[in-house]
Amino acid sequence: MISQRPFSYWRRFVSNTLVLLVFDSLALLLALWIARVALYWLHDIPVNLERGLLIIPAWWVGSLLLRVTPGWGEAVTEQLRRKVLLISVIYGMVVAAMFIIRGPAPRIAVLFSYVLSLLLLPAFRILAKRWLINWGRWGLPVVVYGTSRSAKFAVHAMRDEPGLGYSVIGVFDDEAQPGEDIGGAPVLGRLVDHTPAAAVAVWTIPVAMSPGVVSRMLGGPLAHYRKVVLLPDILEIPTLWVRPRDFLGILGLEMASNLLNPLSRAVKTVIELALTLLTLPLWLPLMGLISLLIWIEDRHAPFYTQLRLGKQGRPFRVIKFRSMVFEAERVLQERLAQDAALRTEWEANRKLKRDPRVTRIGRWLRISSLDELPQLFNVLAGQMTLVGPRPLPEYHQAGLSETTRQLREQVRPGITGLWQVSGRAASGTTGLERWDAYYVRNWSFWLDIVILARTIKEVFSGRGAY
Repeated sequence: MISQRPFSYWRRFVSNTLVLLVFDSLALLLALWIARVALYWLHDIPVNLERGLLIIPAWWVGSLLLRVTPGWGEAVTEQLRRKVLLISVIYGMVVAAMFIIRGPAPRIAVLFSYVLSLLLLPAFRILAKRWLINWGRWGLPVVVYGTSRSAKFAVHAMRDEPGLGYSVIGVFDDEAQPGEDIGGAPVLGRLVDHTPAAAVAVWTIPVAMSPGVVSRMLGGPLAHYRKVVLLPDILEIPTLWVRPRDFLGILGLEMASNLLNPLSRAVKTVIELALTLLTLPLWLPLMGLISLLIWIEDRHAPFYTQLRLGKQGRPFRVIKFRSMVFEAERVLQERLAQDAALRTEWEANRKLKRDPRVTRIGRWLRISSLDELPQLFNVLAGQMTLVGPRPLPEYHQAGLSETTRQLREQVRPGITGLWQVSGRAASGTTGLERWDAYYVRNWSFWLDIVILARTIKEVFSGRGAY
């Protein structure tokens, strides 16, 4: 055993739970209050929502039973699914009670506060986690067991997603010496060691590991941790909706392919079309204003189309706001011929951070991603979706691996996607291959919601866009 100060699991559990439930309560109170004020202001309807306060303790109990709180180690999609399920059940019970006892609160008030709760609860949860992270009090300390390569991957994955609640404090590795550094985490010892300073152990287990070694590890050093997470060295498989199954004492992993479910795909299409049409009064006037600004700058057409590859590799014309100067290709070739560094960057990424073709309005459109806004017409035409892999030119798609190309061609391309909200252009082709493949393998309605929410954040931050 490595001599370190023991970690108090229950102290962290209580402190994190209390903070999260306080923020959740504020979100629910705000939803009830806004519903009350809005109905009185809009329709002069006095609403008494005191009984609605019972929603808050119901949420406390349900969130603890369903492990919504504190939710350490759960993927953001699973956390969102459980929150929506729980708050829907609670409000469903409220509506049922209203029919039985005929309460004074109008049903419209209940519906309004329910919709607000769906929006405010996740937002307040993010604020609570961010507050705890800033104070260094969120989640559980974690150690990683494995080889340098696999351990480094696990360390980076957990540090890239601090909201997961797993904070890496060290690595146990037979190939490295104590005091060395793996992915920014210190090596604490060998695989036979353990530490009381961590509550969770993550073991990057090789697929070819013998059963005897597995038993010795689980019954030896890993038996000292409250929770053990096994990360088998199996790449390029669905991971988000994998479910463990017991086959008479043998561990089985059930992997569902949502893309093969025609009902799920139809629901995705209907929801995205409805969302696009319902928001048309918002984005159509904005498109008109942007078109006018582009035309004023250089008196040329504000729109242009590009040939991209869609589902099953079929080409189609994607609509965009023009963000480049007139005769942009000629300008590019002239600059590439004059600047070797620029030419190297173009050949590596097919993008330029300081592109000489981009106009002043165009640079702002790209940073905000508003140059993609006209693609909503492609969505209405059935050529694209709101969320999916980005449509690529033929030359770019040809440079991808065969596996990635096959996966991308299974779905319609999207205006936004997992690649864009995971670093966007800054992650390059490597990031595109990783995140587009992940999206297709793990596609679900909940993943789409998470991506749309993160897209809004990325648009305002402008991170990785050029």
